[in-house]
Amino acid sequence: MSAQAAPEVGSRVLSEPQRVGVKVFVEDQEAFDRARMIEVFHRWIQEDRLSGTLVDVHDYTHVPEGPGVLLVAHEWHLRTDEAGGRIGFEYELKREGSGTLAERVREAIVSVLEAALALEQDTAEDNPVRFATREMVFRFTDRLAVPATDAAFEEIIPELESVLAGFYGEIPIEFERVGHARGPLTLHMKVVGDGEWTLDELLNGARSAAG
Repeated sequence: MSAQAAPEVGSRVLSEPQRVGVKVFVEDQEAFDRARMIEVFHRWIQEDRLSGTLVDVHDYTHVPEGPGVLLVAHEWHLRTDEAGGRIGFEYELKREGSGTLAERVREAIVSVLEAALALEQDTAEDNPVRFATREMVFRFTDRLAVPATDAAFEEIIPELESVLAGFYGEIPIEFERVGHARGPLTLHMKVVGDGEWTLDELLNGARSAAG
């Protein structure tokens, strides 16, 4: 009896990921005030500024290219992530969530844009923070659900393209696999077609697409 090659186990997306992270980047990196974020996040907890159960704030700004200032909620984390030397907001949905991959990604995008918009509004009068709207980073830390493989990368792209069409329409976008080779699957998305968007416009587009 001839031997058959075993299928490649663990190379493709096997289940719906619960932990999904989405990062948007600060435009003026040099002017960004890390220390101010501790006060901002504590105020957001007091004011119940974002949806979810906001719990605590942790300062990791002493860690080179680390998570920066971390706002912890029961359902998610929000951090001024500095991975790769670029400062941004990364919103990560935690475990015990539900929904398809597309639903979880869309939820994370909407949530990080809402947080970024809140920061733009809260800093409008003093050293305003602005966020780039033509690129994002997606990180899938459930490696059993979404392994860090080329096959999973190729499988994830159509899902992301479908979701992002609700934000950008039919504008061309490109994906690049980034991050450490042994880390979770991480993709950088960049809009390559013409167009400019505010955070408000992206959010309105996403909500309209969701019906």
